[in-house]
Amino acid sequence: MSFNVYTFSLGFSILFLIIIVREIVRGNLLEKYSLFWIFFSIVMIVISANLRFLNLLSRLLHIYYAPSVLFLLGLLFIISYCFHLTMIISKQSESIVKLTQEVAILKNMIESEKNKDLERGKDK
Repeated sequence: MSFNVYTFSLGFSILFLIIIVREIVRGNLLEKYSLFWIFFSIVMIVISANLRFLNLLSRLLHIYYAPSVLFLLGLLFIISYCFHLTMIISKQSESIVKLTQEVAILKNMIESEKNKDLERGKDK
């Protein structure tokens, strides 16, 4: 077997899957965020290993150089994951604003209670 773009893609996808699983086991990557990457790796492994399917897909998409389909799929997966992360960041930004407001309200309440206690202590 010669070294070509298919071999490189297959090797890289397998290595990437191993790295994802290792990071999950170490606790550096949450399972809910890793599902996309696991799915992406498995799809790339299947497509890289099945040259007939890749050639069929390239003919259906009118792409004349079959390995370009691998890069196209990779790019589409990455773009969709960036969109997914943008949605997560938007939700987290809203949560951070709400939490900051709640902390400020609680801090204000604590300060006002301290001031009331100090005034009661002076009155005695």
